[in-house]
Amino acid sequence: MSQSPTFGQGLEVAGIVLKAIASAAKKNSIDSDGVQNKIVSNPGAIFDFFDGLFAEKSEKPTGSILKLLSFGEASIIEACDGQRTIASAKDVFKSGIDNNFKNWDLDKASDATPETAVQAHELIENATFVKMFTSLISDLDKLCLTQDQIIRFCVKYPGQLSQSGATFFLFKMNGEYFVARVRVRSDGLSVYVHRFGYASVWRAESRYRLVVPQL
Repeated sequence: MSQSPTFGQGLEVAGIVLKAIASAAKKNSIDSDGVQNKIVSNPGAIFDFFDGLFAEKSEKPTGSILKLLSFGEASIIEACDGQRTIASAKDVFKSGIDNNFKNWDLDKASDATPETAVQAHELIENATFVKMFTSLISDLDKLCLTQDQIIRFCVKYPGQLSQSGATFFLFKMNGEYFVARVRVRSDGLSVYVHRFGYASVWRAESRYRLVVPQL
């Protein structure tokens, strides 16, 4: 016959549980005293606490599929008036420009932008555009650059572009998100455009990169 736990054993278990709650609360900036008092008065609340904690964690992108690259100093794109478009930047993308920049009605000026710090990330796990960009943050507008800024980055920081795969830039036009894919070729840069929802999976072994405003 199994024996019921003693009072002392019950206290020991309760102490372990409360320590676990305090530790988890501290790591997640939660008022541990408030949580413990709530659980003492309503023991069932412990399940709500841990369910909520794990749910919150699962909603936050981890960014683990990307590696932040460091180049020794901040990468800054100067203020741009937004007038330059990729379709017209033949002096920058000498190896070719995707016709869809015009076919999809993307050959339009953008709003002016202030000086912007940007950062480059390298893909370390196979991923679609959606997966790689949202692994940084769910608010896509904060990851967008204008076409003018993309052009300026390629001119100013060619060494930060992927030399083996391609470099991705997210931009927004006509209320829709697109990805500019820049490749380094022997005769210069080429650029293609994809819709953000493009389902192709990009392989990490090609060392793809993406450039976004500094988060």
